[in-house]
Amino acid sequence: MTVETRDKLEQGKDNPDNKDFLSRVIDEFIKGESNDETGDRKTRVRPGTSSQHFKRQDVVRALNNIQLTYRPKYVAGRQVNVNTEDFKTAMLNSMAKLENTAIPKTMNQIDGRTVDFVEMIFGAFLRDENISDAVKNLLLRMQIPVIKTSLLDNNFFYNADHPARELLNTIAQLCIGIEDEEHTVYKTIDLILEQLLRSYDENPVSYRTALMSLQRLKTIELEKRDKNEQQIRKQIMQEHARQVVLTELQLHTMNTRIPKTLQPLILNQWSTLMFQRYVKFGKDSDEWREATQLLALLCKTLKPIEALEQWQYVHDIHRATSEKIRKMLKASTQNQDKVGEAINTLENHYDQLLKASQFYTEQADTQDTEITSIDELKQELEATSIETAPEQTISEMEELPDEIKPNAWFEVYIGPDKPIRRLKLSIILDQQSQLIFVDHRGNKIIEKDASEFKQELADEMSRLIADRMIFEHALSQVISSIATRK
Repeated sequence: MTVETRDKLEQGKDNPDNKDFLSRVIDEFIKGESNDETGDRKTRVRPGTSSQHFKRQDVVRALNNIQLTYRPKYVAGRQVNVNTEDFKTAMLNSMAKLENTAIPKTMNQIDGRTVDFVEMIFGAFLRDENISDAVKNLLLRMQIPVIKTSLLDNNFFYNADHPARELLNTIAQLCIGIEDEEHTVYKTIDLILEQLLRSYDENPVSYRTALMSLQRLKTIELEKRDKNEQQIRKQIMQEHARQVVLTELQLHTMNTRIPKTLQPLILNQWSTLMFQRYVKFGKDSDEWREATQLLALLCKTLKPIEALEQWQYVHDIHRATSEKIRKMLKASTQNQDKVGEAINTLENHYDQLLKASQFYTEQADTQDTEITSIDELKQELEATSIETAPEQTISEMEELPDEIKPNAWFEVYIGPDKPIRRLKLSIILDQQSQLIFVDHRGNKIIEKDASEFKQELADEMSRLIADRMIFEHALSQVISSIATRK
């Protein structure tokens, strides 16, 4: 291979839009002499037709004749699933029957090598680990229509918008999470392709009709999946929010005995406010931080008073604390009568706590240090170091590969003696280092610890599924293979 060809190969690798490079490699393969092993010996003749060669219309007629009966099946593990020799033999037999002649004929070089080239593309489909075994069978059904298209349309290999190519790409995208042939979507696609096989002669309208049906199916399925996944995601996020709120409550009330009269305020009204703020604004928001800070401050002021400084602190801050809690709860969607009762109970509790203390004196009670405004309380909150629930292994999330992100598809290890599943990463719970995976219907299947999944990827127990245009990728693989051999 020359330096120029090698440079062109590198520029054209995985880039089927490089039409000059594509055109040269394809023309050399189909029209030129070749000694490589991809061609049939019967087709290694100079371009043109003669009495020894079937005409192109005869080849197309033969393909029409076997379009519904030639149905190869993909078998996982089989070394060769696309047998070009067997396929050509079936075509030659069909052409001989149509011509009713005893004189043996073959295809001319261009037609034979075109068949070889298409078969190489389908071979690339079947070697692509990103395509499930079930979907490979659907793709194999399109062999004959694509061969006919490549014979009838000289621009097929260069036209990325050709409906036949869009059809193959759409099948793979629509079925990225489908793992078996019993799936409703699989059966629907199978029916669409069956109709195409029955209707496609030489008019590409059949492709467009099938493509429109697939696109409608894709729209319907995506809407159903997204709706279901949104419901699942909402449930997961709400449960996650409940766990986060519970963790905060446990943290701040751990060493504080909450009076029975104040339990509704903290365990009901305030926990509800925290839940609402977490769901709406998230844990990194000022709204959530304000709620947790005030919870910590409230719990701090409810502890038994054991020193004069502590008594003075509660005395100075309790009115502003009550008013701030009242204002925040009134802005929430909670029963305001119960909120009013809870705040009155809190204020009465503070009064009793202060007056019942041994540090209660007329002199202390008249000291001019009391915080009376919410703005002053805000400054106090910001100046006070308040403990919050510890973050869990955020660094583990940061160490995950960049491609590990929501909506990416993976083959996921489920467990010993269980089949690998093709699942979509739906949610990343940063605070818990949890990854939530859903199936093709949007149903939650499994959640993985981030560090565990990272190790599975490193051990190749799980792996990323490349969601790409399969025809363009297969074409680039074939072009690279041909150019490299030359």
